[in-house]
Order: sequence, then C-alpha cells, then structure tokens
Amino acid sequence: MPDNPTPASPDSIAATSAAPRRLPGLRGQISLWIGGLALAILTLVGGYMGKLAADEIYHAQQAAVHATAESAAELLATQLRDREREIELLSVAPYLIDGPLDSVQVRAVLDRRQVLQDEFAWLGVTDADGAVLQATGGMLVGRSVAQRDWFIAARERIYVGDVHEAKLLATMLPALPNGEPTRFIDFAAPIRDAEGRLRGVIGTHAHWRWVTGLVEGVVRRQSPGSGIDALIIDRQGRVLYPEALKLAQAGGASVLPLLPNGRFEGELQFAGKAYLVSEAKLQARTNTALGWRIVARQPLEQAMRPVRELMRELVLLGLLAAAALALAALLLARRISLPVEQLARLAVRVERERIVPDFPERPAARELSRLSQAMQSMAGSLLDTERQLQKTNATLEAQVEQRTAELQAANAALEHLATRDPLTGLHNRRSLDTRLIEAYALDRRYGAGSGRVHGLLLIDVDHFKRINDEFGHPAGDEVLRQLAALLQASVRVNDVAARFGGEEFAVLLPELAGPLEAVMAAEKIRMAVEAAVFPAVGKLTVSIGVSLASLEDLELRPLIARTDAALYEAKRGGRNAVVLKEADAPV
Repeated sequence: MPDNPTPASPDSIAATSAAPRRLPGLRGQISLWIGGLALAILTLVGGYMGKLAADEIYHAQQAAVHATAESAAELLATQLRDREREIELLSVAPYLIDGPLDSVQVRAVLDRRQVLQDEFAWLGVTDADGAVLQATGGMLVGRSVAQRDWFIAARERIYVGDVHEAKLLATMLPALPNGEPTRFIDFAAPIRDAEGRLRGVIGTHAHWRWVTGLVEGVVRRQSPGSGIDALIIDRQGRVLYPEALKLAQAGGASVLPLLPNGRFEGELQFAGKAYLVSEAKLQARTNTALGWRIVARQPLEQAMRPVRELMRELVLLGLLAAAALALAALLLARRISLPVEQLARLAVRVERERIVPDFPERPAARELSRLSQAMQSMAGSLLDTERQLQKTNATLEAQVEQRTAELQAANAALEHLATRDPLTGLHNRRSLDTRLIEAYALDRRYGAGSGRVHGLLLIDVDHFKRINDEFGHPAGDEVLRQLAALLQASVRVNDVAARFGGEEFAVLLPELAGPLEAVMAAEKIRMAVEAAVFPAVGKLTVSIGVSLASLEDLELRPLIARTDAALYEAKRGGRNAVVLKEADAPV
C-alpha cells in the first residue's frame, strides 16, 4: 500500500480527531472505576459501622442516664425506708412503752439520736393529745402539734409525709445559706403500752437537703463530668427539686415538657433546651406511697458529643483511606493503560498524518500483539474508506435520530392519550383500574403480615350540577381543572389521583398503615378544597368516601362498591364530609 494516500479534507480530519477527546481516557476510567468501587465499599462499610457505633454510643448514654435515675430512686427509697424503720423501732423502745415520756432518759436518747443522724432537724415525743413532752434542743416543748398531719396520721399508723415547708420550726432553726426555705419530710409512729393503748407519738422532721444530697451524691458518683443532673417530681407532676426549676414553675414558667405518654423518656425539651431523659419511680417501700419520680437528664448536645467525635474521626479516616485508594488506583491504571495508550497514539498518527507508522513488534501482552498486527493491517484500508464511511455514518445517524425522536414523541402521545384524562391531566379510569390491579397483586403477594394495605378515596364535588346550571359548562370545566391541580398537590408522591367520571375523582393510596392514615389523607383533601377559592364560582366543598382493600376481595368491584357507598353516605349526611366504610361493613 502506498505511504501517501489521497489526504482527506481538513474538516473531516478535525471532526474525527476531535471526537475521542470528548471521552475520558482508559487510565482515567480504570482509575475512576477501581477508586470509585473501593471508595463506595469503604463508604458503605464505614457508614454502616459508624452508624452501629453511633447507635451503641447513643444507647450507652441513654442507659447511663437511666442508670443514674434508677440508682438515685433506689438509694432514696432505701434511705426513706431506713428512717421510717428507725422511728418504728424507737416507738417500741421499753423506756417509751413503760416509762414516763417526759423523763430525762427519753430526752437524752432523742438528743443522742439527733447528734448521730444530722439529717434530723427535730425529733420529739408528744402525749396522746398532741402536746410536745420531749424534743431535741427543747424546741416546741409544751406546744401542741395536734393539728399537724403527721401527728393525726401517726395516732393510727406509722407515717411518712411528703415534703413541706417548716411551720412551727421556721423561726427556731437557722436559715439555709442559699436562702431557700426550710423544708422537711415527716416520719412519725404511735407509742403504745403493753395493752396496745395509745400513749403518745414520736415524730421527726428530716431535712429536705438530706434528700436532695442523696440524689446529688448519686449523680456525682455515677456520672462525674457528664452533665447529668436529676429532678425530683411529685405525683402531680410538680418539680420538688432543684429549687431553680421549682421557683420557675411556681412563677408560671413552662419548665417541664408535655408528655403524651406520661413518662419522661427519650429526647425531651426542658424550657427550650433538648435533653436525653429517663425516669425512675420510688418503689413503695414505706407505709405511705409518696409517688415521687426521679428524672435524670443530660443535655443532648453533651450526650451526642461522643457520637460527633466518632463521626469526625470516621470522616477523617475515610478521607485518608480514599486518598490512599485513589493513589493506588491511579498507579494500577497507569500500568494497565500504558500499552493501550501507545497503540492509541499510533492510531492518531494514522488518522492525522495519513501514513502507516511502525507498530511495536513485541507488545507487553499476547492480546496487544494481535491488536497491533490487526491495527497495522487495517490502517491502509481505513484511510481509503474513511471519507465514505463518515458520509454514510452521518446520514445513518441523522436518520436514526430523526426516527427515534419521532417514535418517542408518538409513544409519549399514545401513552398520554391512553392513561390521562384530557380535561384535567389526571389519570383516567382505565389507568386507575390498572394501578388498582397492581396494588391488589402486591397485597396478595405479601399478605396481611406486611401490615400495609392500599386504600381508595372517591371524591364528589358537592352541588356540581348547580355550578354548570348557574355559571355554564366552561366554568364547570375550569373548576374541574383547578380541583385536579389542588388534588394533585394534596396527595403523596406515590399516590395516584384520577378522574373517575364527571365531577367524581378518585385517589389510590398505596401502602397505608391503617384506616386512620386514609381518613387523614381524605381530610387533608377536604380541608384544602374547603379553604380554596375557585375564581369562576367562589367557594365549594367535596364529599369523600374512604375504604381499604381486603384480602377477602377477589376483584376491584368490592372495594369500589364500599368506597362508593361511603361517598353516598357522606353526601346523605350533609356533604362536605369524609366517611370510612370498613371491609366487613355492609354495602
């Protein structure tokens, strides 16, 4: 073959040489594929492991908050029971059962008890009428406590009272350093002689700060530096501790979140700040069930800090791994692509210079050797036939593109005519039936165990005949078009809105959790129509029938019949309403 065949025109050379530059090179494609695949695997595995680790950390934080609440509740219940037991044991001491209650011995025992147990602010003995006979520090001796709740209750049984502010002792005890009011918890027990007759009552006022100190101690020991704190809440849901929240609540501030399930669990908002929260109730170990709850909480920002730190570390590790993978992919791609790139450069010389250059005699692989020989033998014939092939190819491509475009346009038009209502643009009745059949097939395939079912809405425009009579059919058509647009905007992406016929519309609701979700979707449509203004006629309303498919249905007609019956029930009931008819209800 001659070395200098007839050269092609400059335009054809430019066109053929420019085309390959639009495509990425082999080295780039190999790098992208290998690097992308490795990066995708790394991302998926890293993301999955990161999510597992984040979930574990989150649950660990939640468990720590719950453990703090449980520990505080357990300790507080135990301590309350111990104090109650001490009062009970004191009430049966021989010197109280047999001896005089105002003796020096009784006074010495009371003083010694208070010294040993500094949680007691006052410990005293009364006679059967409520007169204080003996008390630590001589406080209230000679005074009557006959009207105090603890005395009244302790005449009959052992008593543990809820927290309250000091009354008789308010002026006798030193003020607290933080300015808080003095508050007590009462423990009391009846004193009876050997024959069971009431001789008097022994009672004590335990400092409220003793209770709060127990809770604070548990929090400090169990979760140091975690930001966890604890609240004490009474049976009415009022804050008893800490004092700042108690005062804020007393001032009318909303310091506690609304509890739809009545429990402080999960992520909740306290005064506008998010917390991870858990509660524990005091077990009823005392004779009086106080109904307190210990609510432990941790700022969500602080609880999620380990998760964020883990995610940052994973992202950094992922970036480093991605860089290493990209470099490895680039080196591997270079090694693989070099021989192919050499042949490609020779092919470009054939294209540009219109000569047959010297091809490598011994390429790196057997396949490349065969390719080199084939390229060398074809180079000459390609140069001769290139121009004619380009012309033929251009003509064929233009024809194919034209026919393809025409076919696509025709198919789109046919599809639209076959499945869409020409007035509203919604699905027509035929398309709706097809979708319903598909939904029935899915229901039968997966059965009731999936917990999902499809539903159907039938929507009828109230008094539509009056619209046509008063405003004319063009106005009625405009109302139907606007109603269709409103309907399309009110349903989910996977819902199917269709024109059922005349002024009736239908909506297929796939994968519903139950009847309530279908009714809510219908109510959303009804309220949207009721709130809309139709320029041609003003306001109007719709009536909607709702029903869900049943596995007992063998075809479409039972579902459509139930939905239609529900629609007519809505219209008979006064219109502008949604009516649900269950599958087992008579049609």
